[in-house]
Amino acid sequence: MPKPVHDGPHKYERIDVGTKGHVIYRCMLPDCPHFLPSITYVTGRLSLCWGCDDTCRITKEDIWHKVKHPMCESCKEERAQRREEMKQIL
Repeated sequence: MPKPVHDGPHKYERIDVGTKGHVIYRCMLPDCPHFLPSITYVTGRLSLCWGCDDTCRITKEDIWHKVKHPMCESCKEERAQRREEMKQIL
């Protein structure tokens, strides 16, 4: 596997590959070829949060709920609050 071109954690994204529903987690940082070929390797890995670019761990819940972009707990809470506010407006 090629070496990453950056230091620090990767910024993973869940990607469905092929017609049989295979899943990989690929680093989305520029020019980084790193990916994890199986969801069993992802649990507990550090990733950059897609909301604030802070580091977070990918949990079993993220994998179970098929989260495309891992986020830290504070960004998840903020997102849930915004959703509740939007529900009240509509």
